[in-house]
Amino acid sequence: MTLDVSAVVKEYIWKMLSDCSGGMKAFILDDFTINIVSVVFSQTELLQAEVFLVERLQHIPLKKLQHFKAVCFVRPTMKNCEKLCEHLKRHIYGEYFLFFSHLVQENLLQKIAASDEYEVVRQVQELYASFVPVDPSLFSLEFSFGMNYSPSDKSLRATDRVVEGISSLLLSLKWKPAIRFQRSSSRCRHVAEEIHRLAYIQEPGLFDFRQNVGDYQLIVLDRMEDPVTPLLSQWTYQAMVHEILGIKNNKVQLRHSLNDEKEIVLASSNDSFYQENMFSNYGDLGLAVKQLVDNFQAISKMNKQIESIDDMHRFIESFPEFRHQSGSVAKHVNLISELSKIINEKSLMTVSRAEQEVVCGSDRVLAFDLVMDLLADNKILPFECLKLALLFILRYGGHGNKQVDEVMTALTLRNLDQLSLNLVRNFGKVVGSTINTECLFWNQNFFSRASKLVGDLKGAENVFTQHQPLLLQILDNILKGRLKEADYPHVGEVFPKDGKSRHVILFIVGGVTYEEAKFVANANQSRQGLRVILGGTTITNSQAFVQDLRSIANTEQSAT
Repeated sequence: MTLDVSAVVKEYIWKMLSDCSGGMKAFILDDFTINIVSVVFSQTELLQAEVFLVERLQHIPLKKLQHFKAVCFVRPTMKNCEKLCEHLKRHIYGEYFLFFSHLVQENLLQKIAASDEYEVVRQVQELYASFVPVDPSLFSLEFSFGMNYSPSDKSLRATDRVVEGISSLLLSLKWKPAIRFQRSSSRCRHVAEEIHRLAYIQEPGLFDFRQNVGDYQLIVLDRMEDPVTPLLSQWTYQAMVHEILGIKNNKVQLRHSLNDEKEIVLASSNDSFYQENMFSNYGDLGLAVKQLVDNFQAISKMNKQIESIDDMHRFIESFPEFRHQSGSVAKHVNLISELSKIINEKSLMTVSRAEQEVVCGSDRVLAFDLVMDLLADNKILPFECLKLALLFILRYGGHGNKQVDEVMTALTLRNLDQLSLNLVRNFGKVVGSTINTECLFWNQNFFSRASKLVGDLKGAENVFTQHQPLLLQILDNILKGRLKEADYPHVGEVFPKDGKSRHVILFIVGGVTYEEAKFVANANQSRQGLRVILGGTTITNSQAFVQDLRSIANTEQSAT
């Protein structure tokens, strides 16, 4: 049994396309499943599977294309069902093979059957993949839950979407786990209870995989339990790209590219350099790119020395790899150049040094002085000032308000919009009183003192990547069987009795970060007997997270 979520989904898609083998195919996708296919399948692979047309379900061609077989992969929603019915009534394609990403309600199947007047539906099947497999141990649901939770229709619909995504992952992996949730979060409780109801009460037979009781756990967490991690600047390759430029379905938009390549693909599945260096820090990354360029120059020089038929034959044999490496070199050099330019323009290293001192340091006065100096520096962008202020309030806001008041006063001079200022003023209400700052900063003081003892032995990594997310503490407690029932209670039966499980899904409502994904990947490689899959409603960064916080602050102010 694989724990590679990308491989599981790719196998599903191969099955869809091979079930209707022979003849040209049109791949019909909805607004969500097109994200799934784009991250696990290349254009070349689609052509190999005889897919010559990829269309969105919402777009119905004006003319009939009955020489195509339609392979439809969509979520089982009423909206998608209505579009499928319209397709069938108009008989756009010659044959239809319908695949749904989750459980299909009986009434939707009846509507589809009634619309199949031409009897062109050849197959209907559920293949469970209502999630986007970003990396082998990372998945996303690609939607914003928001940070507020209330028993409103909108919140209930969002909960249903989370339950659909997580339960489809469980079915694809063939897991029936013990289910736990973060006690301080009502939305985590609701999600956990709904998944338990589906797996243990509504569909127990579907989730009966004959497993050892206690081998599997699902733990539902809340992003607001650790608001520090998504506010920090990032200095490992994958996390840095998402923080500075943004990654969407493994694609990155370049803003300052000197050539015509404005969009590049970053996927660990087909880019060996990225796979090897996605968790490398900024300093090591620069050296790795230089080595990549040097290796390519050596190959390029060798290939210019064509003096015989044998030399020509050798070059032709190596040309595909040569061309591939040429594209890889250009891509990563362009990307690193773009990152470097933005880092310098925004003084992100200076900002990050202050962030790490606030979060990991033990000297409150030093942290305050650094923050105030940067708030007064016009070279520091207002958004970076806002993050610094929020981090300082998180760390020291409860220890007395004089310094916090001075930070707020300095921030008002930085031309921030009113929503951002409201966020700072109401930050205590926004993050809530349930956040345990002792746990958030549990290991940071010791680490900071230790880092000062070793000095510059580790260079930039020691200065800019001191912070460790709360998730690391949770992972450690899971490994040792010490995750407290009082803080993370079970829904239903408590098992395993010793609290230990070999396979764990950690799902963060409100979004997961690439920094947390790095620690999960490292834990999986450490061979300590624990296998972890990490997921979230979205993969967030500081811009998206602050926007969520601003929305809460606006709601809080409207309610008063």
